[in-house]
Amino acid sequence: MVEYPALTHISVPELVAAAGDPWALDATLRAGDPGQIAELSRAFYAAAACTEETWGEFSSASGRFQRSWNRESGEFPINDAAELRRVAQSLRVQKDELPAIATALQNIAADLAEAQRMSDLKIDKLNGQLGYLDMLIGDALSRDVDADVSGYEDRAIENTSSTRDSIQGHRDAYGTRLQQAEARLRLEHGYDPAAIEDVDGDAEAGPGQRGRTAEQFYEANQRAKDEALVNATGEMTPEKADAAARLRDFGTVTDPAADSEARRLAGERLDDFRMANFVGPLPLDPLTGADARARARNRLDMQSQLEQGLVRLGEGQTFPIAAMTPDQASEFMNVAERDARVAVVTDARNGLVAAGMSDGGARDVVRGLLTPTGLVATGAQTYGHNVPTNAHAWPAALSPADAKVLAKVAGPVGLVTNVYQLGMAGQDWIQGGSNEDFGRAAGSTLGGAAAGTATMLTAGSFFGPGGTAVAAVGAVILFGGIGPWEGLAGMGGAWVGSQFDNP
Repeated sequence: MVEYPALTHISVPELVAAAGDPWALDATLRAGDPGQIAELSRAFYAAAACTEETWGEFSSASGRFQRSWNRESGEFPINDAAELRRVAQSLRVQKDELPAIATALQNIAADLAEAQRMSDLKIDKLNGQLGYLDMLIGDALSRDVDADVSGYEDRAIENTSSTRDSIQGHRDAYGTRLQQAEARLRLEHGYDPAAIEDVDGDAEAGPGQRGRTAEQFYEANQRAKDEALVNATGEMTPEKADAAARLRDFGTVTDPAADSEARRLAGERLDDFRMANFVGPLPLDPLTGADARARARNRLDMQSQLEQGLVRLGEGQTFPIAAMTPDQASEFMNVAERDARVAVVTDARNGLVAAGMSDGGARDVVRGLLTPTGLVATGAQTYGHNVPTNAHAWPAALSPADAKVLAKVAGPVGLVTNVYQLGMAGQDWIQGGSNEDFGRAAGSTLGGAAAGTATMLTAGSFFGPGGTAVAAVGAVILFGGIGPWEGLAGMGGAWVGSQFDNP
C-alpha cells in the first residue's frame, strides 16, 4: 500500500504528476519480505551437509541481511517444509547444492533488505523536506495570501524528482541482481526459485498476489454469469461444469476458515481463468518465449485432463491415469513448470557445449537471455556474428571461438531471443534430426537418472503451443505412493518432443 505524506499546502497528486511517484516505487520494494526469504534460506542451510567454507559464505550474506532488515513480516508466508520436500524429490537438485542455494537465497534477502532500507531513508528524508517546505508555504501565506510561493513549490518538485530517480536506481539495481541470482540458481544449481515469487519485491505479482487480484476480477466480471449458468435448467454441459468449478474456487478463496494451501491453489485457478481471457498485448517470458495468456489457456486445458484422468498424447490418443482432485492437478502442474524451467535452462547450456562452446561461454549466453542485456534486443544470431568484429558489446563478452559457435547454432533459425529457442536451435544443429529425437534423448537421460522411480510428463503444454512452448525436455519427477500420480508411469520423452514437430 502506498503511503503518501499528509501535507496542507502542497498537493501530493499535483506533485506526483510533475515529479513522478517515489512513494509508489518504495511501496513495490516494501511489498517484498526479505525475512521470509531468509527463513527459507536458513531451512535449506539446515538441511544441507555444510562445510567451513560454505558457512563463511552463508554467514557473510546473513550479516548483510541482519544489518538492513526491519523485521516486518509479509502476508504471503512460504511453506518451508513443503519447499524442502519438493526440492528433495527433484532430479535436478543434488544435496551438495543445498548450501549454495541457501547462500544465494540469503544474498537475495540481503539485497532486498538493503534496497528497502535505502529506499526508506530516501522517503523519510523527502517527507521531512516536503513537510518543511509545506510549513514555509503556510507561513508565507499566513502573512500574505497573495505571496509568491512558487519557489518553494519548485523545490518540492526538484526534491521529489531527485528522490524518485534515486529510488528507481536502487529498484533497478536490486532487480538486476535478483534476475542474475535466479538465473544462476536455475543454471548452476538446478533450483527454480518460484517459492519466493510473492515476497521477492520485484514489482511483479506472484501467484498469491495474482490469486487475490483474480478473486476480485472474478467477482466483478464473471461470478454472476456463472451463477446464472449453473442455476439454469438443463443437463450438465462442460461449460456449466467449468462455471461450477470456478464458483467452488471462489468460495474457497473467500473462506477465511479454508486451508491456506487450498485457498492458494483455488486462487491460482481463478488467475488462470482471468489470464486466459485477457485481451491485449502481454510481455513474453525470456525463458519460454510464451506469454501469460498462452500459459493460462494451456494450464486450464491440462487441469481438465488431469481431473478427468485422460491425458492427451497426440491426435486422438489419450493416456489413462487415476483422476486427480483439482488441488492435486494444480500442484502437479506447478511442480512440472518449475522442473521444466530448470530443464530448459540446463539443456540450452548443454546444447551449446555439445556444439563446441566453452562451458563458461554457454553459461554466459544463457544468462544473457535471462537478464537484461543487449543479447535480448539483438538476438543470439546477430550477437554471435558481431562479437568477433567488435561490432557489439556485451558485459560478459564471449571469446571469438565461442561467438562463432553461437552464430552457427543460432544462424539457421534466425533471431533467437529466449532460452527455449536457443536450446532447440542447439539440439537441432547437433542432431540434424527432429524434436522427437531430442525429446527421446532427453527423456532417456532423465529416466536413467531416476533409476526407474521417476516418470515424465510434458511441461511444454503448460506454457504455450508449438515452437513457443517451453519444454520439449520438460520432465516432472513423480514418486511412487503419491496417490493418482502413480498412474503416470511410462510416459516418455519421445512424445514430449514430438509435440513440437506438430505445433
